[in-house]
This record gives sequence, structure tokens and C-alpha cells, in this order.
Amino acid sequence: MGEQPIFTTKAHVFHIDPATKKNWLPSSQGSVNVSFYYDSNRSTYRIISVDGSKAIINSTLVPNMAFTKTSQKFGQWSDARANTVYGLGFATETDLNNFAEKFGEVRELTKQQLAPPSYSTATNASLNKNNQNGGDTVDAVNVIHQPPIVAAPAPPPAVQNSEYMTPKVEMRQGTVALDQLKYENDRLKHALAQSSQNAKKWEVELQTLKNNNARLTTALQESAVNVEEWKVQLSNYKEANVTLKKKVIEFEQNEPSQQEEVNKMQKEMSGLMEKLSVTEAEKKNTQHELATLRSKVAQELTRTNTELEGKLNTLVNELDRTRSSQSADKTEMVRVHDIISRNVSELVNAQNQLAKLLPS
Repeated sequence: MGEQPIFTTKAHVFHIDPATKKNWLPSSQGSVNVSFYYDSNRSTYRIISVDGSKAIINSTLVPNMAFTKTSQKFGQWSDARANTVYGLGFATETDLNNFAEKFGEVRELTKQQLAPPSYSTATNASLNKNNQNGGDTVDAVNVIHQPPIVAAPAPPPAVQNSEYMTPKVEMRQGTVALDQLKYENDRLKHALAQSSQNAKKWEVELQTLKNNNARLTTALQESAVNVEEWKVQLSNYKEANVTLKKKVIEFEQNEPSQQEEVNKMQKEMSGLMEKLSVTEAEKKNTQHELATLRSKVAQELTRTNTELEGKLNTLVNELDRTRSSQSADKTEMVRVHDIISRNVSELVNAQNQLAKLLPS
């Protein structure tokens, strides 16, 4: 099955500054995945985090590791194999607590996996006999299997007459040699079985290392491509830097003539500013005169309008009077016309009568 993720969270990754051992250095540009992996072939647990194509955490958990919360959202642990201290910054306190709980669970599992193996009854009996006979082989067993430390037995009582004890000593030595051979046989069998298991684990680990080597080779090739791009960019920056230096040198060489031009421009600017000041003053005077003129014109117009209104009222009155007198004259003329008309009619009638009276 290989390695499988069993827990994943997101966090900002840091590592301790190797120079000061005090300051934190960021390993990731932002929040990245941090995962617990379990390798069923090797029965190991690892914490792995990758930022892009770069592995920023590769920590194999061992029983003596401890995860420490240093704040509400930050925790750390020390990895002696990697010779560093990893730090994780979480978005919430809940994420920190979940990671800490998982770390504790995995550490307990590693403790259980590294517990000392059980011994057979014959091996235990052999160890007990060896301990009773002086404990000559306890150190060898401790070196290979690391069982719990057994207190050394008390020495036998002193013998007053050694010549009667010689056969017993020889018999005891033969028993010790037989027990030691049995123990060595059991130990070799166990070592053989253990070496067979280790050989399988080493094969799996070798395959894992090959896979990791292939990944690292790919990452190295990508890094080489990036290095070439960075070299091209660096070359472009160097060319741009040389061009800027040349421009600076030209500017420094042409600085006196440019200073004269600047002085001329400053003088012209001063003259223009003076003209502008004069123009502003003239503009203010003109605005003042214009305001005065407007005031006078307004007053004159008001006076003229008043006079015109008076004259207009007079003319209206005179017109009304004229109209009234014209009406009276018209009435009189109509009356006179009527009188004349009657007189004319009377004259015509009289003429007609005279005509009739006169002889024809």
C-alpha cells in the first residue's frame, strides 16, 4: 500500500533560524497542506508538507517527540534527525487543537510499535538460569533486544572448604555452557527472523528512496530550468544597470551646461512671474473699474427709468384728455352736421318750391 495520508490540515509553515536558534523563518509563502502519513510497510508515521515542488516538512515521528502550543494559534515540535524545529501557524484555535490531538495519537502509536518483543519460555528460563549463575550473558541480550534492566543477583555465600566444592563448580560450569548455547541458538534464530523482516523493510525503504530520488531529480531539473531563467533575468538586469550607469555618467558630464539652461529657465520663470503679478494687479484694477462702472450704469439706468416712467404717465394722461376732448368735438360735429343736413334739406325743398312757382 505504501504511504497513505491519515490526517490533513492547513497552516503556515516556519522553521527555526539555524544561526540564532531564536527567530522563526517562513518556509511557505502562504497556508499549505500539512499531512500525517502512515507507511504500512515500515510501520512509520511522518508529517509531510509540500509548497509547490519543494518539500518544506519531512519529519518522521518518534516516541520522544512532543508538540508544544506556544499561543492560541501557533505550535512547534523539534526534530533531532532534521536538526531543526518546525513551527505551524493555524487560522483558528480549533485547527491547532485538532493537530495537537492527532500528534499525540500518532506518538502513542509509535510507542506501542516500539515496545520490546516477547520472549519464549525457553529463552526466559535460560535468562533466569544465567542470572542465577552470575548473569554473564545479560549484557549481550540487553544490547540486541533491549529488555528491561534486571537487578544483579546477590553473590553466593563464601565456601569454607573449597576442595569439596570442586565437582559442583565443574557441574555448574557445564550447565552454564549448555544454557548459554541454548540461549545463543534462540538468539540467532530470533536475529535471523528479525534480519529477514528488516531485509523486507529495507527493500521497501530502498524502493521508497528510489521514488523519492526520482521526485527529487524532477524537482532538481525544474530548479535547473528556473536557474536558467533567473540567469537570463539577472543578465537583463545587469544590462539595464550598465545602461543606467551610462546615463548617470552622461548626466554628470552635461551637468554644467544643463545648469546654465536651468538658470536661464529660472530667470525666464522669474520674468514671467513678474509679468503675471503685473497682469494680476491690472486685472484687479480692471475688475474694480468694471464694478464701479456697472454701479454707475445701474444708477443711471434707474434714474432714466424713473424719468421715463414719469414722462410716460404724463403722456398717458394727456392722451386721455385728448381722447376726451376729441369725443366732445366729435359729438359737436355730429350735431352741427345734423343741423347743416336739415338746413340743406330745407333749402332744397325751398328751391324746389321756387322752381315750381317760377314760370317755365
